[in-house]
Amino acid sequence: MAASASRYDRQIRLPQIGADGQAALRRASVAVIGLGALGSHGADLLARAGVGRLILIDRDVVEWSNLQRQSLYDERDAERARPKAEAAAERLRAVNADVELTVQLADLSAHNAPRLLHGATLLLDGTDNFATRYLLNDFSVQQRVAYVYAGVVSTYGLVGAVVPDGPCLRCTYPEPPDAANTPTCQSAGVFGPAVAVVAGLAAGEALKIASGNPRSAHAGFRYVDLWSGESRALGARQDPDCPCCGRRDFEWLEGRRGAPRAQALCGGGAVQLPGGEAAPDLAALGRKLQGTVGDLEVRERYLRFRDNGLELTLFADGRALVRGTEDPAAARALLARTVGA
Repeated sequence: MAASASRYDRQIRLPQIGADGQAALRRASVAVIGLGALGSHGADLLARAGVGRLILIDRDVVEWSNLQRQSLYDERDAERARPKAEAAAERLRAVNADVELTVQLADLSAHNAPRLLHGATLLLDGTDNFATRYLLNDFSVQQRVAYVYAGVVSTYGLVGAVVPDGPCLRCTYPEPPDAANTPTCQSAGVFGPAVAVVAGLAAGEALKIASGNPRSAHAGFRYVDLWSGESRALGARQDPDCPCCGRRDFEWLEGRRGAPRAQALCGGGAVQLPGGEAAPDLAALGRKLQGTVGDLEVRERYLRFRDNGLELTLFADGRALVRGTEDPAAARALLARTVGA
């Protein structure tokens, strides 16, 4: 179904965009990495604005605690624990059928980033960890692809844009913060309106760049706290000795830092195990597990079952997500005991 001629009328009337900017949006290909709180809001805004292609990348499934702030999902998605990238794509197709959607049920890593991000003209951050953000920053600088950083926790968030020949994330934050002293959505909670505002700011930066107006992107970072009402601009200066854009050492993208490991996820009660070298044969595994585990579900992109009070989702890229524990050893034991990996 083709969009009506009036779909983008109010946006085209903006002198900052106009018909040329709208045409540029149509040519853009934006990778949204992480389709949780920020990513679901951001993807919705970009689809409605007429971005031509969205690459939807997410490793997780929808759960009940997501519905408070993740705008693309509903109770049916949580009941079925649907992969977020699939559920998001279904909703976005209903929003704007003219947008091309590429669905990737994957955990972005140094190993797969060149493939998953291929063809993207802009990267929109919807992630929940700094290792992936530094990987995206490396890719942005190396490939000269703009990157919009976004993060939110509790009642506050931070947004910034990285454009070619400008300061990158590591010019301002050379190293990721200490995990032990960094609040997460599990430890500090998340205020839904803060998500909407931070995602709107990030989508705004993305639309400026994608519409052909990169010089209008905000220089540096912006901090906003929806509870206190505080907001401030944090300037950014390009550091000639920056390890990324200065010395061009892409250690995160090259896999020398941030190597895949078992990790408890931000939402709590789940452990992700990285995939191996070979992709699993989900259909064959489904036949193998038939009658030995509970609630077995085999799909093209994932396999899911329950065993001894735990739920395991094995994705086509080899990752496994084990819900019902935060103990990596218990998660590995379940995988070994059932799948044999």
